[in-house]
Amino acid sequence: MPAYNQRGFPMFSTLRTSALCAAAAMLTLAALPGGAWAQSAGHRDAGAYHIFATPSYEARTGRNPHLSLGEMEYFGGTVFTGVEVVSVMWGSDVNSTTVAEIPDFSAAIVNSTFLQQLSEYSTKHVKSVDHHKSSNQTIGLGTFYGQVQITPKNQNLTITDKDIHKELEYQIKIGALPPQGPNVLYMIYFPDDVTITLDGLTSCVDFGAYHFAVNDKKEVPNNIFYAVEPGCNYSFANITYAASHEFAEATTDNIPTPGSNPAYPQAWNNSDGYEIGDLCEGYSGELTDATRSYEVTQVYLNSKGGCSTGNYTSPP
Repeated sequence: MPAYNQRGFPMFSTLRTSALCAAAAMLTLAALPGGAWAQSAGHRDAGAYHIFATPSYEARTGRNPHLSLGEMEYFGGTVFTGVEVVSVMWGSDVNSTTVAEIPDFSAAIVNSTFLQQLSEYSTKHVKSVDHHKSSNQTIGLGTFYGQVQITPKNQNLTITDKDIHKELEYQIKIGALPPQGPNVLYMIYFPDDVTITLDGLTSCVDFGAYHFAVNDKKEVPNNIFYAVEPGCNYSFANITYAASHEFAEATTDNIPTPGSNPAYPQAWNNSDGYEIGDLCEGYSGELTDATRSYEVTQVYLNSKGGCSTGNYTSPP
């Protein structure tokens, strides 16, 4: 079992990653597509959502770490060709370190060797396993649109994922947020005292983050892509680790759909429904820009047959 840090995230050093990946296709620890966990333990949980699960969720449900073999397969869905990240602060009470540091982190990750390595999941000239027409896209470097502090219309301290849908649509409508687009990813950071419920699961208790799309049934021009990052009193290193996990998965799998039976409009998953961050959960590296370093996840790479290793730089 992995060691857990003070905020409850499993952590492995970068140096251990290569050996562990070589020894066992990949050990999935905490980030679980709902159906894949349900398949292994006979329990229904987050349905269509790929959650970044907490150790307490694992302990309560009795799940043991298990192997899920790569490689990633393509199911015909879209990817981000040049992701445009908008960091969204949910009100005025988001942790001050998150507010101050996320812009630099966001600007670094969209223009980095971390993102550059994901180009192997471009879909140009790639045939989908279920014979769906390819989106025919190339993953390139992205841009950081900027950071926006919204004044939520919904001031409740307990909200649902549907509430987040509605709030995003409202904030875009009134012009507080830039309009949605095929490469726009809203990464939403929440105050520590805001609780998010998701198909019977609770933020910080059951999950530490997830990504989704407002329309999860098909590709539509007006879809809204977003990642949910609860505060949970996590350290800033935990925040960037979880954010990098969701960033990588949203880039390579815009529209996650029900868990252990991946199908269009999903893009890249393995046959069990895991995304590229899930298979490397717990393995970390550093992303360094001109001023500082940030903790980030490692990701599964088909070209390696296992997790990425080492550290990353911005610019590439």
